[in-house]
Amino acid sequence: MAPATEIATLPLFAGATIEDPDSPAGKIWQSTLDTVSAQDGFQRAYYGREVENPSVVQLLVDWDSVEHHKKFIADPVYGPFSKHLMSIVEGPLTMFHANLNPHPPSAAVSGTSSPVTECLTCYFSELDPAYEENFNKLIAAVKENAEGAKAAAGGWLVEDIEHEKIGSGKKGKAFVGFLGWESVEAHQKFRETKAFNDNIHLIREGPVALEVHHTVFVEK
Repeated sequence: MAPATEIATLPLFAGATIEDPDSPAGKIWQSTLDTVSAQDGFQRAYYGREVENPSVVQLLVDWDSVEHHKKFIADPVYGPFSKHLMSIVEGPLTMFHANLNPHPPSAAVSGTSSPVTECLTCYFSELDPAYEENFNKLIAAVKENAEGAKAAAGGWLVEDIEHEKIGSGKKGKAFVGFLGWESVEAHQKFRETKAFNDNIHLIREGPVALEVHHTVFVEK
């Protein structure tokens, strides 16, 4: 069983200050993290708000395997746990798993090593075996040319996924990448360079859709 990273996206109710441990939302969030971290197969967790949309929190959990997370979901404790968490979540959340390389992805998604993380999701109608190699070529170019670049991790989602560009009622594949930066500004500055223009085709060619945002993660 290969290690895997759970990727959850949670839209929070307005005013849900999970960063304040004394607030109602903060207590619920801390309880959530405590419960998850007590599970068999838990390795570590990272969470943070999206820079572009601060009402959305992204939670990443490293597990010994997808099966360990599924065992937690099947446990009787999961129902009350989920209900408690959903009391601060507005609207549907999403949850997938990815086999990231390298694992753990800590260097790219922990605030101690990467103050901000570029989060990339690339959607495909079907698996493209060459895409991960292209992603790694781009990362090599970033490391060689970009000031403020820290670390990266990437991999395919385990589950099939829906997207409007894949087609109504159809599911496809998605590749996710996490690129750590010193700041959002450092990433934006790199986007203005020749090295970016010469290499960005490596990830833009192939996907039917591509989404990017930044998240400031902290590690539990």
